[in-house]
Amino acid sequence: MGRRLLVAGDKSHAGKSTISLGLLSALLEAGYKPSELAYIKPATQCVSSTLTARYCEANGIDYMHIGPVVFYRGFTRACLDAAAEAEARGGVAPDGSDLVAKCAAAVERVSAGKKLTIIDGVGYPSVGSIVGCSSADLAVACSAPVLLVGKPGVGDAVDSFNLCARYFEAQRIPVLGAIFNKVPPTGFYGHAVCSRYMRQYFASSRAPQHVYGVLPAAEGLDTGAEESCAFAFKHPEVPPPAGPLSEADAAALAKVAALFREHVETKLLLEDLEKASANPAAYVRKYDLFPGTGSA
Repeated sequence: MGRRLLVAGDKSHAGKSTISLGLLSALLEAGYKPSELAYIKPATQCVSSTLTARYCEANGIDYMHIGPVVFYRGFTRACLDAAAEAEARGGVAPDGSDLVAKCAAAVERVSAGKKLTIIDGVGYPSVGSIVGCSSADLAVACSAPVLLVGKPGVGDAVDSFNLCARYFEAQRIPVLGAIFNKVPPTGFYGHAVCSRYMRQYFASSRAPQHVYGVLPAAEGLDTGAEESCAFAFKHPEVPPPAGPLSEADAAALAKVAALFREHVETKLLLEDLEKASANPAAYVRKYDLFPGTGSA
């Protein structure tokens, strides 16, 4: 089976789709063939085209930008009502396993024959947990280690990473490390300062996890590389195609590719993905909640 990597964010709009796009671009530059890669967003809040999907379409990479689960407006309420009705009839309330199974099956289909599949998470790690279909549930079902996309700063950025990492680690999911995104080029929380202290912290307190990159904020990516959400009131019967790349898309793509070349250690990330896939336990931190009782 080929490798899978789930890209998760420490908040909504952290830049998961942009990081997914940058990784795909870097992988092609590293020698991967389009036929060896796949991209999927199995659960999503959006039903519009994204630059990541258009990039895949243009480069012959198999993709699914609108997966089988869409958290449309009213979706969670409908799920909770269905559970209440089932219990009222004396039946068993759905636990989300059917949703996860649909997502996992979609990942299996798009991953067939691939060396690496990028799984784009939804929102922050626990989004979807209300219906049993969070990014952590998907990571377990798809045997996918996690790359977290973090925010600018030092204390807040690391604290947010730790909060999100523990959510995955509680389900024994390997968290490889992080790429911190949208960091100001200069200033008190500038790129050089944040990069120094983030790497210092990871080296002393988070080994074997790594900071794979600290991306400076760049103009022109807010509307080009980030996904543009179009909320719906139901799952589209026929997901719309990604569509062609525009001139604005091409400019955004060039910026993302340049940022990854300069600031992201893609080779190290791939090496760690291999290690975590072969030995997941090495990347899962265990916490002794009650020292001396043997409880973890």
